[in-house]
Amino acid sequence: MFSTSNTINYDLRSLTRKPVSAQKCMQNGFTLIELIVVVAIVALLMSLLFTVISLVLHQSRVSSDMSNLRSLQTAHYNYAIDSKGKFADAGLSHGGLANESIAWLNIMSDYGADLDKVVRSPLDKSPFWDIPIEGTLDRFRRTSYGWNNYLSRTHSPDAAIDPQKATDRLSRIKNPANVIHFLPMVWSGSFAGADHVHVENWWVSESLPDAPPVLASNQVQTNSVSGESATPSAEANYGFIDGHVETLSFRNAYNNPDQNRFDPKLTSIF
Repeated sequence: MFSTSNTINYDLRSLTRKPVSAQKCMQNGFTLIELIVVVAIVALLMSLLFTVISLVLHQSRVSSDMSNLRSLQTAHYNYAIDSKGKFADAGLSHGGLANESIAWLNIMSDYGADLDKVVRSPLDKSPFWDIPIEGTLDRFRRTSYGWNNYLSRTHSPDAAIDPQKATDRLSRIKNPANVIHFLPMVWSGSFAGADHVHVENWWVSESLPDAPPVLASNQVQTNSVSGESATPSAEANYGFIDGHVETLSFRNAYNNPDQNRFDPKLTSIF
C-alpha cells in the first residue's frame, strides 16, 4: 500500500537539497577576495610582459642604429680610399650659411650608403623632419647623425689656426680605433639641422668640470640609447674611424680637452 508519510518525507528532502550546480559553485567558485587577487596577478604579468616587449623593441632599434652607423663608416672609408685618404667634410650649418657642395650627406650615396635608409635613426625622436626647426622657416632636419668637427677641413679648431694642421685624412689619424667620427645629433635646437658638432665648445674651464655633458647635450643627443640627457652617464652609439661602433656613456667619450675620443691628437686616454 502506498504510504503518504513516505511521500511527504521524500518531497521535503528534495525541497531542502541544494542543486548540484549550486553546490559546485560554492565549493569551486572564487570569492571576491580571490577574484581581486587573480586580477591583480594578471595585471602584474601583463605589465611585466609589456616592459619586456618594450625593452626588446628598444634594443632592436639600438641595433638598427648601430647598423646605420656602420654603413656610414664603411661608405666614408670607401670615399677616403677613392680620394687618396682625404675625408669628406661637413656642410650643413647650425644657424649660418650651409655649404651643400661639400656636405658629406650629399656625397656618401655614391660610395655604398643607402641614405634613404641609414641617415634617419630608428632612435631619432626629433619632430623637425617634417616641420621647420625652431626660429626658422625653411630649415629641416636631414640627418640623425653628425660629424666630429675635428675631422673637418672647414670646421676644425686646428684648421682655424693652420689649415695644414687639419686632421682631414687617414694618414693624419694615429689611432683610428679611438677617434669618434659619427654621432647622434641633438633632436631639437639649432644643431638639430646641422651635420656636425663643435667639440671645442664643450669645455669652459677647470673651475667648471661638470659643464661638458650639459654643453654637449645642446649639440649631441647624448642619451639616444639610455639615461638622462646632459649627464655623464647618458649613453649613445658612436661610430669610429676604423669602422667599429660602440655604445658609450658620455663620460667615456669626453671628459676634458685632454681626455676625450674626439681629438685625433690624443692617442690613448681611456
